[in-house]
Amino acid sequence: MAQGSLNELETHIILSHRVGLCSQTDIESIILLLREESRMIITLIKKLQQ
Repeated sequence: MAQGSLNELETHIILSHRVGLCSQTDIESIILLLREESRMIITLIKKLQQ
């Protein structure tokens, strides 16, 4: 569920750039943070499944 929400947020960020609400530089830094968060969620899921 958390991973799906993260993907949805990434989509909203990309769309906000397409309609001119934020710059490419802004979304690049946000997407890097989202990908880092995604890795942490995946790691947590793997640890909980052990």
